[in-house]
Amino acid sequence: MEKDNIRIRPIKKVDLKYLNDWKNNKEVYKYLGGGFMPVSIDTQEQWLENIIDTTSNNKRFIIEIVDTNKPIGIIGLYDINWIHRTTEIGLFIGDEAEQGKGYAKISYELIETFAKNNLNLRKIKLFVVYKNEKALSLWENCGFIEVGNLLDERYIDGKYLDLVIMEKFLA
Repeated sequence: MEKDNIRIRPIKKVDLKYLNDWKNNKEVYKYLGGGFMPVSIDTQEQWLENIIDTTSNNKRFIIEIVDTNKPIGIIGLYDINWIHRTTEIGLFIGDEAEQGKGYAKISYELIETFAKNNLNLRKIKLFVVYKNEKALSLWENCGFIEVGNLLDERYIDGKYLDLVIMEKFLA
């Protein structure tokens, strides 16, 4: 799936080095659901076997620049509910040099089209740490609306922080 020099594709074993570099970068991972917890490449290699499987209720993809085939992040649909036709989304640009260039929004547009046209999903939801202003802005620009909050939900940098719950119905 490609648009404007961005491609999302299934994760491959050759992506392990990028995935490990991103996982061990506190600034990249601190606001994500699993939080920041450094891991060895050996541990992550075992984990990789599970995440490359796109036949489950989770669909994870590498975000890469088409011209260079350079991986820059991950986007995924999680906990797909095939009865209610809903899913949760997660996204990050792990390559800090490529952040702020609009690649996250393009990646979202690609996966939304995939979710709607290929998986027949009708709603995407997400959770964002309220201090993550870049992510909140991205999701608002992608048409998500705030529907609630979870108080003191994530422990980041020695403090419990609130989560903003957002959702979008796919037209």
